[in-house]
Amino acid sequence: MSDETIKKLEKRLTDLESKIGEKPKAERKPRKPSEYNKFMGEYMAKNKSDKKSHKELFLEATKAWGEKKK
Repeated sequence: MSDETIKKLEKRLTDLESKIGEKPKAERKPRKPSEYNKFMGEYMAKNKSDKKSHKELFLEATKAWGEKKK
């Protein structure tokens, strides 16, 4: 085996070992949305348009969040 393959396998093994004892995703309780999450979801839904890209709208929403928090 090449050195690169061995390094990839060692990393995979380390990742798997770190997950031992973790609950499977299905058993984890989802977190409640934060104020920021709620604001962003509402803002994005209200201001969605065909003229603006998702990136532009998201930047606009983050600026609005900053203004709201002042």
